[in-house]
Amino acid sequence: PAPGERGRLAGLVATLRERHAEPLPLAEMARSAGMSRYQLIRAFRAETGMTPHAYQLDLRINHARLLLQAGGAPADIAQMLGFSDQSHFQRAFKQRVALTPRGFQRRAG
Repeated sequence: PAPGERGRLAGLVATLRERHAEPLPLAEMARSAGMSRYQLIRAFRAETGMTPHAYQLDLRINHARLLLQAGGAPADIAQMLGFSDQSHFQRAFKQRVALTPRGFQRRAG
C-alpha cells in the first residue's frame, strides 16, 4: 500500500479491533478508509495478508478463545461476538482452531 493508504488502513485496523463484534459492511469500511471496496480489499490484503472480513473473523475467534477459557457458553459467545448463529460460530471456530468450541473448552479446562 502507498504511504497515505497505510495511515488509513491503520485507522481501519484500530476500528476493527475496537468493534470486531459489530457487523461492519465492506462498503462502510471502504468509505471510512476513503477507498473503493476493491481498493480496500487489495490494500488490506497487501498490508495484513488477509481480507478485512477474514481479519475481523480472526479477531472474533481470538476473543472467543478467551471467553471459552473463562467458562462462557458457546451459544452466548456466538451471540456476543456477532455471529449469525451458533452453527456459524462453530464452523468458523473449527476452521481456524481445528476444534469445536466445546472441544477447545474441554482441552483448555
